[in-house]
Amino acid sequence: MDRPVFVLTSASTFSGGEDVAYTLQAHGRAVVVGETTRGGAHPTARHAVTEHILVTVPTARTINSVTGTNWEGVGVVPELPVPADQALDTALKAIAGA
Repeated sequence: MDRPVFVLTSASTFSGGEDVAYTLQAHGRAVVVGETTRGGAHPTARHAVTEHILVTVPTARTINSVTGTNWEGVGVVPELPVPADQALDTALKAIAGA
């Protein structure tokens, strides 16, 4: 494919949205633009310990076939880091310059 792909992220991007951004970035298929994401790669299960205490326990680990790792705790770091409200304009300028 020869069309540019840009994925826009923010500090609120989490879990499945991060998976899309990370996977496309790792495969060299997309440029991530925006803010570093929240860093939630491991699916979890919640267990009530008491009425007021809830424990969240990872139940799996996402491993990318290209990097051998994931974005847990660090987030997806954009190639074009900008505040989220500037991500679309930045991507459009990058497309125009491509």
